[in-house]
Amino acid sequence: MAGTYFIADVHLNFGNADQKKLFGAFLDHISGGSLYIIGDLFDFWANNKTVYAAHSWVFDALRSVLSRGCTVGLLTGNRDFLLRKAMVERFGIAYLGEEAAVAIDSKSFFLAHGHTLCLSDTQFLRYRARMWPLFKMADRVLPGCLENYLAGRFMLQSKKVIQAQDPARFCFTRNAIEKKFNDGADYVICGHTHQPETFQSGTHIFHALPAWDDMAGYYLHYEHDVFTLKQFTLAV
Repeated sequence: MAGTYFIADVHLNFGNADQKKLFGAFLDHISGGSLYIIGDLFDFWANNKTVYAAHSWVFDALRSVLSRGCTVGLLTGNRDFLLRKAMVERFGIAYLGEEAAVAIDSKSFFLAHGHTLCLSDTQFLRYRARMWPLFKMADRVLPGCLENYLAGRFMLQSKKVIQAQDPARFCFTRNAIEKKFNDGADYVICGHTHQPETFQSGTHIFHALPAWDDMAGYYLHYEHDVFTLKQFTLAV
């Protein structure tokens, strides 16, 4: 099936055979059109040999998608923000950063993982401004084994914070989305909160995508001005 596919929050991690089987089958399902990965494809990313080796199959599978005539664009999220442009583009994938405006069928799409549109989460936004530059610096100098150990501990703590935090914090700011519409976006598409959400403002539409798990993945399909949220599972 062609058209345009949007996915977010796949959260691939080390050694999870169920994830690998599900996501690999989803990529096999795509032929033609475009695929946009809207952040947190990986539960954690660092630029060292251990992480490269564990996830090389992902880039091989995406290269296969490209060989079938599909274009692939990738945005970074709050978990895989260390993904580097040069590494992604080495595989023919378009690196789109944290946010991107793209044109599809003469419509303007604003794509973002979503953490930059959750303005009530001031604690995270301050943390991002203060700590992410330090993480990027550490990624260039720390030995891989130490970096991965520290990152593993950080991710466990991060998940606890997300589970415990005030739901009002972990949600999109309507005014921030409306501003994107006022700036010219016809559609805004995000992930990040792991919950499906949609609303329409005049002719403008906002979609937030659900997260994947080991059993099922969700994707938003767009074709001829029609959006359809679909679930992908493995045939029993």
